[in-house]
Amino acid sequence: MSFSDEDLLSSIAELSARLRARTISAVELAEAALTRAERLGPRLRCVVTLTRERALAEARAADAELAAGRSRGPLHGVPYGLKDLVDTKGIRTTFGAAPFAERVPDRDATVVARLRDAGAVLVAKLAMIELAGGLGYHEAGASLTGACRTPWDLERWAGGSSSGSAAAVAAGIVPFAIGSETWGSITCPAAFCGVTGLRPTYGVVSRAGAMPLSWTMDKLGPLARSAEDCALVLAAIAGEDPADATSLPPPRGLSEIGLGVARGLRVAVLPLPTKPKVSAEVQAVWGAALERLARAGLVLEPADLPAFPYDELASLFVEAEAASAFEPLIRSGRTRALADRAHQRKGPGDYEPKASAVDLVRAQRLRGEVQRICSRLLDRFDLAVAPNLPWVAPRVDEPLDELFQAADPVGAAGNLAGLPAVAIPMGFAPPGRLPVSMQLVGRPFDEARLLSVAAVFQATSGFHRQRPPVS
Repeated sequence: MSFSDEDLLSSIAELSARLRARTISAVELAEAALTRAERLGPRLRCVVTLTRERALAEARAADAELAAGRSRGPLHGVPYGLKDLVDTKGIRTTFGAAPFAERVPDRDATVVARLRDAGAVLVAKLAMIELAGGLGYHEAGASLTGACRTPWDLERWAGGSSSGSAAAVAAGIVPFAIGSETWGSITCPAAFCGVTGLRPTYGVVSRAGAMPLSWTMDKLGPLARSAEDCALVLAAIAGEDPADATSLPPPRGLSEIGLGVARGLRVAVLPLPTKPKVSAEVQAVWGAALERLARAGLVLEPADLPAFPYDELASLFVEAEAASAFEPLIRSGRTRALADRAHQRKGPGDYEPKASAVDLVRAQRLRGEVQRICSRLLDRFDLAVAPNLPWVAPRVDEPLDELFQAADPVGAAGNLAGLPAVAIPMGFAPPGRLPVSMQLVGRPFDEARLLSVAAVFQATSGFHRQRPPVS
């Protein structure tokens, strides 16, 4: 059977079956991914470092094991990419920021070790917004590698901060990638690149060896083409880790996602935002997506989160915890080397959190109320569905302030409460044919249920299988 580099747009399950049947080899896949990254990476600005030597060594080892009849599971021999804040032994890990451009860790992060144990093949470290946006940014070019582009339109942004992870998956450079989210950093690029992004329950995936930004909100998770693929990746990387005191057991049922799990579930339908204005075309896409879920046997009911300062609370925690995480960088004054022009005018004192210690204590108490609000909603429903940045990707030369000023109660509340969410493409809208996205949010450890609903939607819509022009 012939193989082309566009086969990298296949699902993980399809690639795994071909690898086990020996109709393709892991070395062929790795070489194809590397070639594709060399060809498309500079156009998308989604690659920081190609890990050629490591990739080919891991691929040769995978081929030898598969030939001997030993399979490590569905990721065995499958290429992948890593957001460049996840440590890799002997390979630079830059945090997307000029002050760390030559940083080379001496050990692998836990998530990398688990993927290696699963037989996955690392081919690239992928672009990101500098410091994952932890000290703020205003422009798409706030990155060591410049503005990352969505493969749907090279004049438009891939989203932040896991930009390269989403763009590389959408363009077929890798079948899956690892991203991170503190507040929107998986769901945003998933929306603008038209891929599936999973934000796991806080603690389900170890963060040992990943750049800290907000200790109480950071999460690692997969971006892939489908819900099924995200389930396969999460199964490999989830679970407790002695190196991460916040780590938790893996969610159950990841091997059993599908229609049987999803049919009959009660779904809270949260409303479209009012600002910025959502276009009539996107409103139509949203309505059609809800109709599709209803036809699949889910019971949809309108609902809303009660008024509460979700965004303000999330901003307070990110600002305070980032100031602590990056304190040595701030005190050194090297923040002026960051790409976002706003940092070039700031001194160390400009990064002091605006909130007082009293404010932070009060915020901790209010955070408990956010968890109770979310719990009350999800006691009445099995999950919630909400728009996920229901605007098409902005142009790379546009200021991002208006986008960032949009209220995001679902994203803020979900991240404050540590809830899992799955972002999936729900259709396309003008100008051009650009993806728009929705998100499914559930209780802690309900990843299998969310992925089941996402899989049902994807089976009937096929939006996740659409290929962008740059692929």
